[in-house]
Amino acid sequence: MTKFLSLLFLSASTSIAAAATAVPHRAIYDMTLLKASEGASLSSVTGRLAFEVQGSTCEGWTVNYRMVNQFRPMEGDVKLFDTQSSSFESGDALEMHVSQKDFLDGKLTSETRIKVNRPAPGREAEGVIEKEPEERFAVAAEALFPMQHQLHMMDLAESGAARDSSLIYDGSEDKASYRAITFIGKRRAPGTLARDMANGEAKPLSQLPSWPISMSYYKQEEAAEAEPSYQVSFDLYENGVATGLVLDYGSFVLSGELTKLEMLPAQGCP
Repeated sequence: MTKFLSLLFLSASTSIAAAATAVPHRAIYDMTLLKASEGASLSSVTGRLAFEVQGSTCEGWTVNYRMVNQFRPMEGDVKLFDTQSSSFESGDALEMHVSQKDFLDGKLTSETRIKVNRPAPGREAEGVIEKEPEERFAVAAEALFPMQHQLHMMDLAESGAARDSSLIYDGSEDKASYRAITFIGKRRAPGTLARDMANGEAKPLSQLPSWPISMSYYKQEEAAEAEPSYQVSFDLYENGVATGLVLDYGSFVLSGELTKLEMLPAQGCP
């Protein structure tokens, strides 16, 4: 679940019109169960996702999010899942720090802290999982950090490209890197998404164009023909705000409705 969120919202933090600049904002989404397979045995899922991105191309970007969901099964007890994550990525994509905590019914189940450093662009990076004892690992030279990947994606969108395949490392699952296959739809004119035009919280988006985005994630060792580990789709506005979230975990699908949007002061370069 964490992988979905970090990649989704880092993609939503980059402006297509100005690919080198992140747009600081804070957004809250109400999460609900869209559908579930029989094997999932879910009656309902309700929750909330809070996301915030701040920073600049000079200082780097800090991204914080928290998602709390209540899973109600067909049988048995209700479970409360709480994921909290904070990450920093330098503007030159040579350094990344990630910290994450997962809770189940209010009890901490896992805590991870990872630092990754790349000696130079296009070089293999070294990652360190901060625990006793420390665990070191390599990140492939071709692997992009999330913001680095999204700057690339937004450049492609602006140029009219429709598809991309990139290896991504974001630290949300320890050593694992993922192959992300992304499809970018055609540019939508301002004011053409009825769902958002009817949402008062989306008023700042009414004069902006948007792009439909669909992303599928595959484990690095999986063949291209395999089923994706998960998928995400959303509408991305020119100022970097995402709406209409759909998170597909295979056995169940969640939707996210924008319920609060606050644009934060931009931190320009000196």
